[in-house]
Amino acid sequence: MRYTLFLLVPFALHAQTADVEQRVTQTLISEIQQLRMAIERSTLLNARTQLAISQFQLQEQSVARLTTQLSEVRARGAESGGMPKRLAQELQETEQRRTTITDPKMVRELDDHIRDMKARLEQFTSMETARAAREGELSIQLQQTQAAMAASRARIEEMERALETAIQLMLKR
Repeated sequence: MRYTLFLLVPFALHAQTADVEQRVTQTLISEIQQLRMAIERSTLLNARTQLAISQFQLQEQSVARLTTQLSEVRARGAESGGMPKRLAQELQETEQRRTTITDPKMVRELDDHIRDMKARLEQFTSMETARAAREGELSIQLQQTQAAMAASRARIEEMERALETAIQLMLKR
């Protein structure tokens, strides 16, 4: 019986060692899988953050460009703001003067001048209409881009909060 005990003890110890080694191996495999998942999550979060920042920067550039364009269009409107009114008033005065002139040569000259003034007035009116339409388009585009920029800023802030939460969870472990 004594000999039997000496023979069984090494087998029992070997079985316990194999069990411990298997548990350690399983624990290591589990930790490696968790690390891999954490690295993948971190990589995806980094890519997502970079995309959001790039999108935000593009939107900033668009806002700057649209703001500049809108300012230029508005400045052109301010420059020529009174021109159609002045032309219309001058046209009216010229037409009134024409009714008082009897010299045929002067009448023809005034008729030519009136025709030119009407063409210029029509040109200024159509240019002002186009300018006002462009101003409206730019204003709408600017508002849309600013709204998209605000949404991007909110997404970036959300990612920052999620990252801060993840960091706090890691520090608690």
